[in-house]
Amino acid sequence: GRHGLVPLAQAIQAASRGRVFLTLKGLRLDDANEGRLKGIDARKALALLSKVIEHPLRPGAYPLEVLLGLSRRERSVEKLLEQFYRHHLPFVAEDVVSRLEGCRLKVFMLGSAGTGVVSATQDMVSAFANAGYYGRAFPVFDPSKKGAPVKGYGVVSREPILNHAPFEVPDIILLFDVKLFPLLRQILKTYRTEPGEIAILVNTPLDVAAFRSEADFREPFSLHTVDATSLVRRSRIPPNYAMIGGMLGILGDKTVDVAAFTGVVRGSLTQKFGAGNKVEANLEAFEQARRGVRGEKVSTRLHGTLGTVKIPEIPEGEEILFEDGNRAIARAIALVLNQFPSVVAAYPITPQTQIVEHLSQMMADGTLLAEGVTPESEHGAAGALLGAARDRVLTFTATCSQGFALMSEIVHSIAGLRMGNVVISDVVRSLNSPLDVENDHSDLCKVGLDAGFLVLMSRDVQQAFDFHLLSYLVSLYAEYRPVEVNGRTTLEMIPDRAVMLPAIVASEGFEVSHAPERYLAFKPETAQRLYDDPFFGYVRTFVNTPNRSVMGALQLSNSRMDTDYQRHLAMGLAYEVLKKIFAKFGEYSGRFYNFLHTHNIEKSGVIFVVAGAANGTFEEVAREFDREGIRVGVVHPNVLRPFPKEEWAGVLKGKRVHVYDRDDPYGAVGGRLYTELAGVVNEYGLASSGTRLYSRIYGLGGRTPTLSLVRDEILKALRDKAGEVSLSTGKEYVGVNL
Repeated sequence: GRHGLVPLAQAIQAASRGRVFLTLKGLRLDDANEGRLKGIDARKALALLSKVIEHPLRPGAYPLEVLLGLSRRERSVEKLLEQFYRHHLPFVAEDVVSRLEGCRLKVFMLGSAGTGVVSATQDMVSAFANAGYYGRAFPVFDPSKKGAPVKGYGVVSREPILNHAPFEVPDIILLFDVKLFPLLRQILKTYRTEPGEIAILVNTPLDVAAFRSEADFREPFSLHTVDATSLVRRSRIPPNYAMIGGMLGILGDKTVDVAAFTGVVRGSLTQKFGAGNKVEANLEAFEQARRGVRGEKVSTRLHGTLGTVKIPEIPEGEEILFEDGNRAIARAIALVLNQFPSVVAAYPITPQTQIVEHLSQMMADGTLLAEGVTPESEHGAAGALLGAARDRVLTFTATCSQGFALMSEIVHSIAGLRMGNVVISDVVRSLNSPLDVENDHSDLCKVGLDAGFLVLMSRDVQQAFDFHLLSYLVSLYAEYRPVEVNGRTTLEMIPDRAVMLPAIVASEGFEVSHAPERYLAFKPETAQRLYDDPFFGYVRTFVNTPNRSVMGALQLSNSRMDTDYQRHLAMGLAYEVLKKIFAKFGEYSGRFYNFLHTHNIEKSGVIFVVAGAANGTFEEVAREFDREGIRVGVVHPNVLRPFPKEEWAGVLKGKRVHVYDRDDPYGAVGGRLYTELAGVVNEYGLASSGTRLYSRIYGLGGRTPTLSLVRDEILKALRDKAGEVSLSTGKEYVGVNL
């Protein structure tokens, strides 16, 4: 018995070339000694393994004690392996990414600047979204030089897409510029998949056989060609819609609802170019490429990816749009500012530039009635807000990174003057140095979080739109009473019942600001009804009440602490009224927000706290674990100021809480969210309930967490809870390459 068990385990490992191996108490069985084999019924183990090796086995570790435990409940080996693969954590985790990506159409586009890759990525996903699908686009630029390669990632699904990271393996690749084929060959080597699972469409006049010969391309990818450049040459337009048409020709009617897709193409092109020759030329190239694409057989898996869908029902007073976060933010702010005297201070900085560009264009077109100010710096922009805000107009600007840091002096003045009519959109980005235009939360945490502003944090385009739309409803909350002034009755703000704190609405740079997705937007009349609601009458009361306040007075130490304490009380009032504001907003939108966005926190003993766009990636992976009966909780902080400690206490109690901060407070014991949650644990005495916090720093400088990384992090946490590994609760860094 025992003497034959180890040789059998070694034989299995050798036959599988090390891809399949047996373990006992965490160690490979071929390393086991007689002491560790005690307690194992060797005869039963040999009998079981003899049957198991007759079946196809997935690569990985097979704990002998787990297999023997299952054999007591399952009579057949087939059923035993089925249960093992379904519930054993490493095997459940192994398939998470493939299962998530397998139910979506993933399109990778590659071309040089000017070939239409960026617009093609967005237009393709937009057309799918308008046809009833969910979609997300991720254009990626190489900023090094003009004409450099441009990449586009488009994802389409029948179900909502929460993930904000580009996919890991595409289903179809569109090569716009044949000169970049050597680069594509290098990219193909990085994909961990069977070549037959990927279809490639090349823009070339050659047929497939001729292209394979000329390019010496023998790899068994499904290759297709279309002469997109010739189809559009006379019209002098990019080949983007011809390439999209060729893609639909490859996928076929069974994969995509071609009728619905084609039906919305004309509308989107007309909206983009206006009626005329460009629309007709694009449509003609689209249809000719769809019918004329040449190529090899594609994977049968693609045919069941999407299928037909129904055009979604649109709530009354809203419209479905497919836009990036910057466009959605500008749209939301314009809906508010158009109802009141308002001022926009516009100074550009990546990645928020498009917000003030859109607003400036609206003012130029006459569709936004706000006054525009063009200062010479972000410091000047904040100064313009402060100056305008004393006249009780609504004011707005957008900023991030070093620009936000440059504003800091004025930002603190705005907060100290209790200017609730100021809203700043922070499209979060790294602070220098070194120079980095990518995103993390360092500007928000190091500049804005303690400035005395209300702070809302969005995780996607929908929240970015909604939170900007309702921001003034929170910041301007105040109750008024009638008073006699010079024989006339007027209104006076009740000091103890006034929030009057400026607001910051933060959204993820690039992953939200530049990644279009489908969302619901208020029409102007709906936004008007929202702000006309009697509950929100304090906004118009503030604007229409004469300003008799004193601003900028010197305050010495004998009273400064009292004034700051009043701001503390105002934060408490904001906490009180936010509940009512969220409920009221839900009546108009059907979207009912709370201080925290939670998934599965009641059923799970392991919870991940993640702010911003990466929260959707964590939730998406958690949902995939949920489908296998393994519960994982995920929390997003919609509101950072006031910090909703009471809600957090209910979430944290008795849980293992893994807190992922996208900012590094250098030298601190943990990330910013971690330390604040540690304060909640202390204040509410949660340590005795078993609450344990883990501090993790991730995603700095735009290092977007992938599905695989998130899967691995969740797997480690689950194994820690199961006692299989022991994770440190101290500050650790996720994804460091050193």
